[in-house]
Amino acid sequence: MKLQVIQLEPYDDVISVRDRLSFVNTERVLLVWPRAGSILKRKLDLVLIQREAARRRTRLALVTTDPDVIDHAADLNISTFESVDASHRTGWKKPLSKVFVDRSDRPDNAPDPYELRLAASRLQTLTPQQRQVRRAVRLVAAVVLAAALFAVLYIVGPSADITLTPAQRQISATVRLVADPTISLVDVENGHIPAALVVIEVQTQASIPTTGSKDVPSTLASGTVVFTNQTGTPVFVPAGTVVSAIGTSPVRFRTVADVTVEAGVNRTAEATIEAMQDSAGPVGNIEPNLIINIEGPLNQSLSVRNPEATRGGTIRQQGIVTKADVDNLLILAREKIKQTSLAEFNPRLTGTQFIAPDSIKIVEERPEWTSYSAFVGDFADSLTLTLRARVQALVIDEQLARQASLASLASRVPAGQQIAPDSVAFTRGAIQGTDAKGLVTFLMSASANVGIAIDAERVRQRLAGVSVADAMNILQREWLLDPRRPPQIQVSPTLLGRLPLLPVRINVRVLG
Repeated sequence: MKLQVIQLEPYDDVISVRDRLSFVNTERVLLVWPRAGSILKRKLDLVLIQREAARRRTRLALVTTDPDVIDHAADLNISTFESVDASHRTGWKKPLSKVFVDRSDRPDNAPDPYELRLAASRLQTLTPQQRQVRRAVRLVAAVVLAAALFAVLYIVGPSADITLTPAQRQISATVRLVADPTISLVDVENGHIPAALVVIEVQTQASIPTTGSKDVPSTLASGTVVFTNQTGTPVFVPAGTVVSAIGTSPVRFRTVADVTVEAGVNRTAEATIEAMQDSAGPVGNIEPNLIINIEGPLNQSLSVRNPEATRGGTIRQQGIVTKADVDNLLILAREKIKQTSLAEFNPRLTGTQFIAPDSIKIVEERPEWTSYSAFVGDFADSLTLTLRARVQALVIDEQLARQASLASLASRVPAGQQIAPDSVAFTRGAIQGTDAKGLVTFLMSASANVGIAIDAERVRQRLAGVSVADAMNILQREWLLDPRRPPQIQVSPTLLGRLPLLPVRINVRVLG
């Protein structure tokens, strides 16, 4: 549960303490008595303070050694402690649901005192002189009561609202901070703030053109051959019949259509041929009369030759995967996975958290997580790598950096002045570097307006009962205010033209 500690001063009273409670927005508040002086010794003082705390739904406890205060606190069921540390170790008493017993809490059958007096008066027999005396007493009592009521209304009824704007100037501070994952608390003195290491798995794909090359067959040579019949019967030559040239590594061709050689020795038929795949490229360009072999049983019935050279076999440059391609692609994929991981980390961030880009690094790779589209020496115009890895990054909470920079800014506030909360602004500078231990250094700036600290209670005490004109003069003479925004004073009722006699009826608002 949130706790706010309020240190009381020797000059504090019930009014000032209740005013200070009006700024409390926590579930618990701890009032610390001063070591010197004797304050708030009456039980009524604690009752009023407890009622203010109950009105704000705040549980109250005291740090005091004053025996009277301790006794009164025990009667009101308020926890007391010897020190602030003791209040953290011991449970607090539950506050009373009601501080006073209301008249409505009386039993329904309880007699009304006025009705008892009225009944008693009927039993008495009064003389005329006694009745006149009683009328006179009642008249005097009514006049006194009216006068007292008027006096009370004159003292308690008026109210005033005062708005003050202190003169301000801007100050700023820039601190060099180190995000350290090994600590859990902000170290303002040394400029270290906690950070967290987060690890995720990221997968990416990268491609590069291959740098190796080699000549490879591009097209198949083609031409014509003449088959000559060596028998007296017709010979059928099916499409796909293989013929070849002479040599130790003969170039092979196939016929592309069926042909029939008519019966009779030396009868001929022409057929179109195309180089086989194993004879693709320029090797298939054969000079005339070099194709003389027929593969298969037809070589017993026919002879073959090419009357003209075969043409059309060409080569082309084919990309080849090299070792350098594999190494360069791995470097590229690793850099890409770092860049990709930043987008993967962002959805995991909350509030004011951010990632230090230089802190992103790959902490684990596995062979089964690395897949290339081809191997070294393979024909390929491009090489693709699919890479998965575990990536680590340093997550920094900017809110902690703001606390450190604000602490540095607060140390520069001159004595007697205070920061205007609404004017505080923060700017995160560039990251200066990441060391070998993973610590990230960056700059954080804070700026704010500062002005004199105005004690609202002192203003109330100083202006109670004075005229509006005198109050304006006192404010401008004794406090350094913004000349562009003079004090605003509103009194009610306006006919009086004076501020209330009771300081508690004066509301002071200080603008930042």
